[in-house]
Amino acid sequence: MTIELKDICNISFGPYLQPSQGGTIPYLQIRQFNDEGQILYNATDFVSTDERTNGYLLMDGDVLFVGKGSRLFAWCYSAGVGPAIASSIFYVLRTDRAKIDPQYLAVILNLQQSKSTFNQMSAGTSIFSIRKSELGAFKVPLLPIKEQLAIANLSKLHQQEMKLTNQLISQKQNLYTGIISKLIK
Repeated sequence: MTIELKDICNISFGPYLQPSQGGTIPYLQIRQFNDEGQILYNATDFVSTDERTNGYLLMDGDVLFVGKGSRLFAWCYSAGVGPAIASSIFYVLRTDRAKIDPQYLAVILNLQQSKSTFNQMSAGTSIFSIRKSELGAFKVPLLPIKEQLAIANLSKLHQQEMKLTNQLISQKQNLYTGIISKLIK
């Protein structure tokens, strides 16, 4: 069974805010993520807290999805990251957890076939951009929650394995370079 995204989550944009010197809340930007949607480092931009910005604080399980630009990915926010606000480049998808697990939704949005569908939606425009109505109409395969959790866990394990593999490749490259450098001295 498939269901439209708008029927299983609230879709909104992150706010457009000006970072400030005295800001204390990280303002998440696209440059903080790799192409697979994994956060790379801590925020460098911060915003001040006030009544207006407090309404934009991310909640555990919010899925950030890039709505504009050349890099397309989804990321599931965890409260363990600390308080944060998504910039206006992101859609913030707040799921109905009785119907869909947010980690599972991020997995589905990061699939290559999903990215191809989104790229077709923006075909013919000079700058990639997905309209809210198009995102809301995106069909998501709705599996039982237990299966969604298993898929989300498999994805997490895959990401950990890829990270370890990349570290191993980097170490092998360093070892090779070190050996060659010693041999030519």
